[in-house]
Amino acid sequence: MGEEVGGLTTVDRYYLAWAAHQAQRTEEPSSSTAEAAELSRYLADEKGLRGRGGKPVSAGNLRRYLLPFRIYHLWAEQRLHSATRSLEVIVQKCAAQGITAQHNRPITAAYIAGSPIGQILSES
Repeated sequence: MGEEVGGLTTVDRYYLAWAAHQAQRTEEPSSSTAEAAELSRYLADEKGLRGRGGKPVSAGNLRRYLLPFRIYHLWAEQRLHSATRSLEVIVQKCAAQGITAQHNRPITAAYIAGSPIGQILSES
C-alpha cells in the first residue's frame, strides 16, 4: 500500500487528495483515464505529491484506485449519517450514481466484500 509518513500511507494521501479534488469539481470527468490524469496533476500541483524522479504520479497507477476511492467515499458518508453499515446501501448508491465495475458490470455486495476495499470496510 505504500510507505507510511505521519501515520498515512501513500494511498491514504492519494485518497485524501482525491476527496479534496472531488469537492472542488463542478463536473465529472469523461472517463477514468481523464480523471486519473486530473488527479495526477492535482497531486503534483496542489499537494506536492510526486512519483519517481520527481515526476507526477502516473495516471495509470492512480486509475486503479479510483473505483475503491468512490466505494470507500460512499461508505464513509453512510457511516457519518447512520449507525447502520450495509453493503447493500452502498450497492444502491453505486447504481444510483452510475458507478460500475470494469466493463460496466454492476457493483454488488459480493464484489465489494471480495475486493481489497471490502476487507478495509469490514475492519472498520
